[in-house]
Amino acid sequence: MAKPMVKKGVQRILLCGFMGCGKTSVGQALSFRLKWEFLDTDAMIEKREGRKIPEIFAQDGEAAFRQMEAQTAASLGRRRNTVISTGGGFLMQPETVKALRENGGGFEAIVFLDCSFETCYRRIQTSDRPLVRNNTKEGLEEIFNARREKYLSVADVVIQNEGIISSTVEEIVENLAIL
Repeated sequence: MAKPMVKKGVQRILLCGFMGCGKTSVGQALSFRLKWEFLDTDAMIEKREGRKIPEIFAQDGEAAFRQMEAQTAASLGRRRNTVISTGGGFLMQPETVKALRENGGGFEAIVFLDCSFETCYRRIQTSDRPLVRNNTKEGLEEIFNARREKYLSVADVVIQNEGIISSTVEEIVENLAIL
């Protein structure tokens, strides 16, 4: 008899972590590995709003964007067999975490992709992300450190992602007892 694809009950995997930690790359590879759907919350917001994230920040501000993230979290509740890449600040608001937990029925696993600040900074330093454009390296490191504590507090699993994506994917599969 074949083993189930996922440990009992887990039907969604949410990837969280700082900008540049590899959420989208790992998420796409993991969804391919599991033959699950892949969603990116930033892409979902951009599609719904008809604007890119930097435009939303510039026109509406960060508070409005965080509200959009909470609405997106609430909409994920019915998704099954899905890997979800979240924005770097997605889980910073208590209402977003609450929406995920309440609407999801406990069927999700939150995976924190942990990287050093230097690795993340190397990957994002030339991007057009609002937080990167509006902060110094030192300012970004402060944000990184503050967010890291929140990621650790909400994560079900912490996975280091400093190396090869395929190794990170296999570690997630192993830690969640998938396959």
